[in-house]
Amino acid sequence: MITKGLSDEEILDIVRPLAEHTENAWNEKNYRDHIRYFIDENLSEHFPEEEFNRQIEENYDVYGKHTIANLVAIHRNPDHVIVLWKVDLEKREEPGLLIYGFREHDGRVLIEGCSYHA
Repeated sequence: MITKGLSDEEILDIVRPLAEHTENAWNEKNYRDHIRYFIDENLSEHFPEEEFNRQIEENYDVYGKHTIANLVAIHRNPDHVIVLWKVDLEKREEPGLLIYGFREHDGRVLIEGCSYHA
């Protein structure tokens, strides 16, 4: 993803909808929607539905729904960006940290990875 010349706002306009879609799919416990914008062509092998369900089972009752909150930072690389947001957690007062990597793949900006830390 070429970020040279793009403002932070322009980058966020591109990537935030992808992250919001992914977080909403997590909240709805919908694996297919959760992985929709991931780059990995063998995602069912590298992040199988069973792993998604395991993570839901371990974390959902503890933290509840995720809502993207304030931007923490955008880290720019020549071919990708990493965006860090605070994430509001439904069942916890303190926010967590949400980390997403994005890059261009086959002419589209997609997610190369994401994680949250609570």
